[in-house]
Amino acid sequence: MNLFLLRHAEAGPGAPDSARPLTERGHLQIELLARRVDTAEFARVSAVEHSPLVRARETATLFRCLSRLPQPLQACEYLKPEDDPNATARRIVQAGRDRLLVGHNPHFELLAGLLLGQGRVTVQVAFRFATCMALEQFSPPTSQVPLGYWQLRWFVGPGTDA
Repeated sequence: MNLFLLRHAEAGPGAPDSARPLTERGHLQIELLARRVDTAEFARVSAVEHSPLVRARETATLFRCLSRLPQPLQACEYLKPEDDPNATARRIVQAGRDRLLVGHNPHFELLAGLLLGQGRVTVQVAFRFATCMALEQFSPPTSQVPLGYWQLRWFVGPGTDA
């Protein structure tokens, strides 16, 4: 099983936080990222799942369009910045299928650390804007390691221009 975590691109300031749109630079970041990622990687993903916050929805929409992904967009309430990474990790493992999630920090930093740390956040992951990480579950869950064993496949950002 593969998990792709895409952090939203740069958003402008404003209130409420949930309504902040992407900046021009944020659009450029996704454009550059889409050029660097092999879209064949997402072939087994059934939907581009994103947080309901505007900046994540815009990131998902733009990335899907620029990458020419055929999968539909799907808003998911459990991908907000303050959501519990443990609950998200359990949901991912139980689903047992490839997923592309578009969300936020600190949720994604903690989620990635939890999966790579075998159920404990012992691995520090720094997610910059418009960065995508591919993780692979290479061993199923056990009673000792309830999330299974995960490894980093790749970690790509938009590049130094953004």
